[in-house]
Amino acid sequence: MKQTNGLSQKSIYDALGGHRLPRWEELPNLELYMDQVLALIDRYLGTYPGFDSKKLTASMVNNYVKQELIPAPVKKRYTREHVARLVMICVLKNVLPISAIQKLISAALNHQSTEILYDGFCALFEQTGKAVAASSAELPEDTAMTAIMSAALRSQAEQALALRLTEGLKTEKADAKPEPAEKKTAGKK
Repeated sequence: MKQTNGLSQKSIYDALGGHRLPRWEELPNLELYMDQVLALIDRYLGTYPGFDSKKLTASMVNNYVKQELIPAPVKKRYTREHVARLVMICVLKNVLPISAIQKLISAALNHQSTEILYDGFCALFEQTGKAVAASSAELPEDTAMTAIMSAALRSQAEQALALRLTEGLKTEKADAKPEPAEKKTAGKK
């Protein structure tokens, strides 16, 4: 089995296919401070291939609040809703721009609770990881280049698909159109 940065392809496939995210009920049901949230996200995603815990900082979390990706904390304390959304954002931001993630989460929350969205996301994350690991494990073992190129090309194609599908999402904010000025003043003659 070929080595990639000291790791065998098999160990990489195993990490990808075996990574599990905690479900909603497993997230802490208590209020957390920022440093606790950052540590928790690192614990949940730190061993996932491609995740860099340095990519999530307190200032980024504050920006996500400003961009309305996550609700504002109450008295500087965060809940399981914040943690769930941050897990989704951290996974998705490697392949989607923040604006697309915002649109995706907003559209999904128009139809379901954060709990249902998050648990579905976790299941899909794990299912996809297993499927990619299984299909990658079928590639020839004699060269890491084939596996790398295949993964990169699949990633690019899937990213392009996700971006195109995101363009068609409807969100309440995006769909709300202001009334024409003439209608507002029509009865005031």
